[in-house]
Amino acid sequence: MYNSFLSASIVSSIFFSVLLSANSAIAQFNNPPSEGLPSIRRVPLEDEEGFPLNVLPFSTEEKASMSPSVTIVTPSAYGASWGQIGIGVSYQERTRYTDNADGGIGFSFGLGNPQEYVGLQVGVALLDASDTFADGGVNLKLHRALPEDFNIAVGVQGIGKWGNTDGGSSVYGVVTKKITLKPSVTEPFSELYLNLGIGGGQFRSENDILDGVDSVGVYGGATLRIVEQVSFISEWSGQDLTLGISFVPFKELPLVITPAFTDITETAGDGIRFILGAGYQITF
Repeated sequence: MYNSFLSASIVSSIFFSVLLSANSAIAQFNNPPSEGLPSIRRVPLEDEEGFPLNVLPFSTEEKASMSPSVTIVTPSAYGASWGQIGIGVSYQERTRYTDNADGGIGFSFGLGNPQEYVGLQVGVALLDASDTFADGGVNLKLHRALPEDFNIAVGVQGIGKWGNTDGGSSVYGVVTKKITLKPSVTEPFSELYLNLGIGGGQFRSENDILDGVDSVGVYGGATLRIVEQVSFISEWSGQDLTLGISFVPFKELPLVITPAFTDITETAGDGIRFILGAGYQITF
């Protein structure tokens, strides 16, 4: 049962994080563009059994382009609004305490406007690729953009599920802050993102989950934009450490790929594992 929960958690988190983890560019594209910027409205999507989904949207340079992800297996405070759809896939070389690989696919769409009121992101995850995606669940996230490049969100991972996910629901709250280090994203080390959240369910320690303790866990991380199309991500899931690189292989194609290693400190699970996510964004 516990293995299934962790499998669902990691798989859905990867693709939802890779799908949509917008930054403050969301505000810039939901509102009228500044002078000299292209008149487009593009933003990303997100969220697992937890299904977090986090890929930054388009930069604010003269040419709009996709941005790398902000998180890997945890939810950020960014989310989709009306006119944004995400499609993602995920893979892990093996699930915890097994030698079996696993994968999943996910879909996400947004409602509302987080700049003026509030945005709602809805995500659906189809899990267990080895059994024709027999398991799955639904995630919801309410998110709001605040002044000074802060965003806040509350959400539920796995609010509705089917099959043998065994994970229950994970309620969480999170704050994300963007820190601008350079005036342009074309310069190296231009942005830093800080993510801090609390939640139950999958965000508890492994011992609390195994012992059935109804506790609250703390998760968070930091993401440094190394160059315009590549970011380095470090995050604590509430159980263990995950490190990875998120990159946009084609500057004008809304595709983000995020390879990573999880359970690095081995405070949970049975050793380091490789995980991979890829997300594609559609706007209308």
